[in-house]
Amino acid sequence: MDANGARELSNRLEAQQHWRQAAAVLRGEQSATDPDALEELREGLRRYGTETQETTMEGRPAVVTHRFCKRLRDERWEVTFEVERVEYFEDPAAQTS
Repeated sequence: MDANGARELSNRLEAQQHWRQAAAVLRGEQSATDPDALEELREGLRRYGTETQETTMEGRPAVVTHRFCKRLRDERWEVTFEVERVEYFEDPAAQTS
């Protein structure tokens, strides 16, 4: 195994150990492995990819980027979405001709 392979294996083992922090995983109430594509680990938090969508925030048109996360709460991993970035657009209705 080369250095890159060893690093990848080490990262996977760390991610699996992190996943098993949840008592619900150990009891078999949640999957034994995380089915999602993990990007980052933090204490009690697993961060995944982002999704961007056009929407309205605070009554203004915007593009909002959310990050898919899982937080360790009450002995299990719960899905949350964090707002990563908000970019507001000019509202065409507010412009005068």
